[in-house]
Amino acid sequence: MFRQVLVDGRAFPMFFLLFGYGMVQLMLRQEEKGNDWISIRKLFRRRGWLMILIGFLHVALLFEDIIALYGLATLLLVGFLRASDKKLLWIAGIFLVLVAIFGSLMPRGYDALVDNAVLSSIALENPFLASAIRIPEWIIYTPLLVYQVVPGMLIGILAARRRILDNPEQHLLLLVRTSMIGIGLATVGAIPLALMSSQYWTNPSFGAQTFATILHTGTGYAGGLGWAAFIGLLVIKLGEKRGPITMAIAAVGQRSMTFYIFQSVVFIAVFAPYAGGLGAHMGQAGSDVIALFTWLLSVVIADFMRRANVRGPAETLLRKLSYRT
Repeated sequence: MFRQVLVDGRAFPMFFLLFGYGMVQLMLRQEEKGNDWISIRKLFRRRGWLMILIGFLHVALLFEDIIALYGLATLLLVGFLRASDKKLLWIAGIFLVLVAIFGSLMPRGYDALVDNAVLSSIALENPFLASAIRIPEWIIYTPLLVYQVVPGMLIGILAARRRILDNPEQHLLLLVRTSMIGIGLATVGAIPLALMSSQYWTNPSFGAQTFATILHTGTGYAGGLGWAAFIGLLVIKLGEKRGPITMAIAAVGQRSMTFYIFQSVVFIAVFAPYAGGLGAHMGQAGSDVIALFTWLLSVVIADFMRRANVRGPAETLLRKLSYRT
């Protein structure tokens, strides 16, 4: 119940927003270097194809993947970096409606609502068979789910044009309102599905279940905006006082792809039957502890890399290949 209300699907759209925000920052840096739009677009396209390749290797060797989703979204949406604000708002709104409707077909926490949940490839004892199953699934779901990235990325582009997170103190009222309304809507909107998936609301009607999943998915995007705004407020509060904990957490974000892959390595090592084998024996609370421990370990390692001035290997590879002409 706690996870459904506050975690599952409540913040992940924030990463779509931040990705779109980062695309604008990268474009501006390239313009400052004197590069024209054609060369900048080629750079984004190289990055997009490379992320798809990294995503393929990730899904083939380790676990289900989202890196390729960002790569494909980069290829499809790079042209919108030059679109008008009005066009971005209209398209973001249309896709947000599509996300709420079609996202209801498979919301976060869906497995708890069905009697015969699809068996994940991670539960298979043969790693080669698991990989053989994941790859065709990845080929299908990567283009199928790219529409979910569109609203967050386009809103992120709009926010970056106004430098809202670069200069949060200049947008204090907007950040306060967005944070309160966004997180509030996400929390309230998650309650119906949380009651169902936690088995407090048993035997819901088809109409109630459909409404709950649409509400859960749609308000999740409000939560993504709300959490991004909350982080902007936190930046104002911290000011220039960046202590060791803040710097360590930031170090993870600067190496996000590397530690996304690192998480997959840990989860395979702990849960997969062909490795640690705890997936069939550990309950919800135990898996949450492993997830928290993995994140804390990521922070420690990332901070060590920061102090040693070591970039993330995945980011280094992407950068070197992207800028190679």
